[in-house]
Amino acid sequence: MTETFASRDEFDQAVAEARRAARAYYDSGDVLMTDADYDALADRIAAATATHPEWDDQGVTTAVAAGSSAGGDVRHPTPMLSLDKITTPEEVAAFVATLGGDGCLVEVKLDGLAIRAEYVSGALTLAALRGDGSTGEDVTGQVRRGIAGLPVALGSDWTGEVRGEVYMTVADFEASSANRVAAGGKAFVNSRGAVAGAIRSVDRVYECPMTFAAYEISGEFDTHLERMAFAGTLGFPAACGLIPSVAGERHTAEEVTAAIEEIGAHRDDLDFPIDGAVIKANRDSTRRRLGLASRTPYWAAAFKYPPDTAATVLRDIEVRVGRTGRITLRAVIDPVYVAGTTVTRATLHNPQWVLDQGLAIGQTVAVWRAGDVIPRVTTPIGEQPHDLLPWAPPEVCPQCGEAWDKSSLLWRCHTPSCSLVGAVTYAAGRDCLDVDGLGEEIVIALVESGLVRDLADLFTLTAEQFATTRTGEGNRQVGASTAARIMAGLEHARQQPFNRVITALGIRMTGRSVGRWLASRFKTMDALRAATVEEIAEIDKMGLIKAQHVVDGLAAMSGVIDRLAAAGLAMAVADDGAAKPLAGQVYVVSGSVPGYTRTTVSERIEALGGTASGSVSAKTTALVTAETGTSKAKKAAQLGIPVLDPEEFARMLA
Repeated sequence: MTETFASRDEFDQAVAEARRAARAYYDSGDVLMTDADYDALADRIAAATATHPEWDDQGVTTAVAAGSSAGGDVRHPTPMLSLDKITTPEEVAAFVATLGGDGCLVEVKLDGLAIRAEYVSGALTLAALRGDGSTGEDVTGQVRRGIAGLPVALGSDWTGEVRGEVYMTVADFEASSANRVAAGGKAFVNSRGAVAGAIRSVDRVYECPMTFAAYEISGEFDTHLERMAFAGTLGFPAACGLIPSVAGERHTAEEVTAAIEEIGAHRDDLDFPIDGAVIKANRDSTRRRLGLASRTPYWAAAFKYPPDTAATVLRDIEVRVGRTGRITLRAVIDPVYVAGTTVTRATLHNPQWVLDQGLAIGQTVAVWRAGDVIPRVTTPIGEQPHDLLPWAPPEVCPQCGEAWDKSSLLWRCHTPSCSLVGAVTYAAGRDCLDVDGLGEEIVIALVESGLVRDLADLFTLTAEQFATTRTGEGNRQVGASTAARIMAGLEHARQQPFNRVITALGIRMTGRSVGRWLASRFKTMDALRAATVEEIAEIDKMGLIKAQHVVDGLAAMSGVIDRLAAAGLAMAVADDGAAKPLAGQVYVVSGSVPGYTRTTVSERIEALGGTASGSVSAKTTALVTAETGTSKAKKAAQLGIPVLDPEEFARMLA
């Protein structure tokens, strides 16, 4: 049973709090409370008004945008409505029953910003946000800067209106946030806030990639599927097609629930943010029969998933040094359940971001987690205690006491020993040498005991030395079983390809892709070490800055490289004499390929003579993906590039 309020004054305070949070959410993208906390507050307000109908909730439960949006100077020809929320299988069944057996659709509920666009003779003439449902803000100029799926000019002379959602993929959100910080601004709190801030900014000087998906278009149609098929012919991707496996009509509550569960199961691996599933009548005759309420249609509802943002208390901020000497900040928080898991640690942006946010130990903060993204503290939320002192980062490296290099937002320590644990752990990781059993805790113990002073030292140790190493506060021995696993892992590391050895060196501004590029271009470690900055910079996407880091890093690790070579690690690309059937071909893999990781599929492509790329271009031979609604798939379609099914591609590679 939903808790109500002890008095009218308490109710009015809750209404004011809800309206402030809604105004920030709809009009600025700021976060004053999490979605889960807002929903709980709105439910309490609704329960109170049911008991006390004379109490005024000022539109919190009855108006579009909770009655808080400022609207805008563009009047919508028909209202842009909200959707009623449902959260249980029983509510799903009750909604399906209202359809009277008529078919319905289940599609993703994108966590973005609702928008309406008008076209005349194929040209974009107006774009406006939803606002208060009746009027919205004119953002035509901002849309003309470029939004994938919402073209400025169509390939036809169509005249009409399209409605849908503007959102950011996870990768686009990260890029937009980094671009904003580089331009002197604060990092975005979440992807929806990033869209709200970017699309309203008239004089924005940094790039914010965004995407549009349609859920309505003008014209006479018998069904929504016909309507969205027509939208697709004009170049507008449909929200109902973003997960193809749930497309199509459903007629029973069991079928609808299964589709909702399938979308929920995909939530962790989607590259775009969702916060629910939309259930809507397919046939227009059903929609006309059920009609509209003042703020919501009776023929559609939104099923809300557990939120990907939760509120918790910040208890500490740990300062560490990463593998390249870069400062890393980790928040210690009260345990909180978010996006399907309980979180006790979360990452933070750079020190300047923490200072800008005024984070303080004891504050309530929002923690965001989407897909397999590492949980992140995004912002302080709600009212904070007045006696808290903002946290200040240490002026010196906590490991060696030397002052930080603050020449960039990502502070660095240049003392080599400070980054040794991170460097060795990274080198032993899955995408590098893949040494089974060798995790950070054991590496810390090896470094602290003096057994490991650089990466090459790992290959000089015996099974007994590993087994008798003591780890952690409990001073536990690693033991013979784990030691045997590590020794087998080190032997396995000797069989890893040359590109992984390059990656394992942990040179600044390098990673999996750069390791493959360098191995493909120079073939041997001797040739790579002899290469000039200019020769390395000639590799596509490298450039002079990365090339200089490679040259400097190879020189600094000269002794380590010699000892790794003596230990038997690969120092050249293996030539097995096999044919190269993919020679001259370029493949972009989006998502997973059966039997491969992201690293091994790229290695296999290049072993067969091809090139593995991260972006679709005119040079791309084919895109490998199971999803047709991604930005890469849309670009491939625009360029006429074939799309291969991952299972088919796995057979090709075999």
